[in-house]
Formats: sequence, structure tokens, C-alpha cells
Amino acid sequence: MEYNPRVSAALAAVPEDVYTLNADGSLVTQTTARERIAVTLDGLDLQPGMKVLEIGTGSGYSSALLSELVGPSGTVVTVDVVPELIERARRLHSQGGRNNVVLLAADGHEGAPEGAPFDRVVAWTTPEAIPHAWVEQTRPGGLIVAPVELAGLVKTHAVVTAKVGEGHGLKGLALAQGGYVEMHGANLDQWTVPPRGVDARAQDDQGATWWIAGAWAKEHPADAENLLARLADGVRTVRVFEDGDDPAEFRAWLYATHPSELVVLGGPQGFGIGVADAAGAFLFRPVGLDALTIGAPAESTARGWVQEWRTAGCPGWAQVRPVLRREGSGWQVRAERSEPAHS
Repeated sequence: MEYNPRVSAALAAVPEDVYTLNADGSLVTQTTARERIAVTLDGLDLQPGMKVLEIGTGSGYSSALLSELVGPSGTVVTVDVVPELIERARRLHSQGGRNNVVLLAADGHEGAPEGAPFDRVVAWTTPEAIPHAWVEQTRPGGLIVAPVELAGLVKTHAVVTAKVGEGHGLKGLALAQGGYVEMHGANLDQWTVPPRGVDARAQDDQGATWWIAGAWAKEHPADAENLLARLADGVRTVRVFEDGDDPAEFRAWLYATHPSELVVLGGPQGFGIGVADAAGAFLFRPVGLDALTIGAPAESTARGWVQEWRTAGCPGWAQVRPVLRREGSGWQVRAERSEPAHS
């Protein structure tokens, strides 16, 4: 994939392995894929001299790239809730002569008020809603690019680009496929169960935890736990998409058309997004053409959604837009179908 020449130059200038690999050669857990970082940087339109707030330092690789893009006259303020990651990144940035990076061990929800105002805010970890603190700390006309939860559920991920207006309003410009781990406390010691937003959970005979989130699970926790307990015995893998279908495009349409009906269900093998009731569940997997099913009613509903999508012409990310609404201390982001252009 081709990127902005300045982004390509930054990718060439920063040694990825120095940041993303531990001394034993293993990958730093909090590492974002190079291609995903590059796509995000491409959309940030960073210029020399800009001041950038980064939420989620992780391995330090992304802040090194940001450092290259804003240049010696610019500043990158990067925040992470894990002090050990901040100290590791600080050492690597110092060794690389990256003196325009300020590192803070703090709660990313609060941003970095002492460094404001910023021209750009970029996040590599998913909040429940975009914190208004980020908006307040961004100049009018500045951009915020962050992963969000489109259906108000964990794992219903997308990346929003939003523009800050006068008076600290926020307008959504675009949605794109992608997502990152939920924002969490410094003591997160496992990655299979989300740190928040789970409505019911159960353990199987091997001690693995299964979990579910969604309006149905919240309203019927006992039924949800019973469903989770049955998963190990009766789940089938079925083909749901045809060759040529793009499940990622289907998910974009699904978030815009059936958000209140969705559940997210996961376990030791990953997670899926779909529908559930006391009789069963049907889950679209994050990748691939297959789905997981237990119980006929849920499967019938989910296959009906796929047929609706095909009838609509298989719309996807290009046909949805972000709708932002201020609620309390943050901005909720939801997907809405875009109106077709009229000649």
C-alpha cells in the first residue's frame, strides 16, 4: 500500500523491531500493526511543528513515527496507564535522540491538560465514549482520530475521524474499519475477557471463561449464563457468506441498521458479533466467511440480516457515517446509513 511520502519516510526512518520486540525476541503485547498505524498516520495530515496528543504509548513505535512527522519544531505528548511501558519507551526514545516526545504515566481519559492545546489527538485504545477532555484540549479545526464502540458494546469497533469546532463541539467526518483493546487500568493481566462492558459470564469444564454483552444479556442475565454454559456442547460452524462477500462491509451495515439487537459473545477462541436469546446464538466471526451457531431461532434472524444486506446492494463502510452525541463527560459515536447522493 502506498502512503503519503512523509509517512513513508517516517516508516523508513524508525526501526520497528527496536520498539516492538522484547529482548528475547517476543512481541511487546501492546503493539499495533505497522500497516494500521501507517493508515492512521496518513489520515492525520500531520505537518512539521504540530503538537500531538497520543493516547496509548504501548511499545513506543507509534510515538517515534509521530516524532518524525512533526519534526524537531513539533511536540508529541504520549500517555499510557502502564508506567513500565512509559519507562521503556522513554529509554528507547532517548537512545534514538527523539527529544520532542513527552511521556506521561497517567489515565488517558484525562488527556494531558498541561500540554494543551493540541493540533491532533490520536488514540490506540478504545474508550466507551470519546472523552470531552480530549476535545477541550484540541484547537478549533484540530482532528481527533480514535477507535470507538459503534453499538455501545465492547468489540463493536471502528475508527472515527472527528473535527473540533469553535466552542469545543465535535463533528464526525468519517468511519473506517479497525479497533483496539478497550481502555483499561494498569493492572490488566489477561486479554480474553474485556475489562468492562460484560453483562454475563460462565466457566466451562476446562476453566475457560465465556462472556456475553448486549441488551438481551443485560435484561436476562440468568438466561445468558445458561446459554454460555451450553456453548461447549452444541456450537456448530456454518457457512453464512458467499465467495465475493466482504464480511467487514456487512458489519458496517449491521452497526448502522440493527445496533440495539446485537450481542457480542466471546471465549478462549475469540469473539463474535450477532444475535442471542434463551434458545441460542448466532455469531459472525471477526474474519472469514463462517459463523458459529447454536439454536435455530437466532440463526434464522441472523441469516435474515444477511439477506437484507444483499438486497440493499451489500453496502459497507463507504455508505455509513458517524453521528456524535455529547453525553455527560464524553461523546458517543454511532453509525448511520449515509443518504445516497442525488444528481
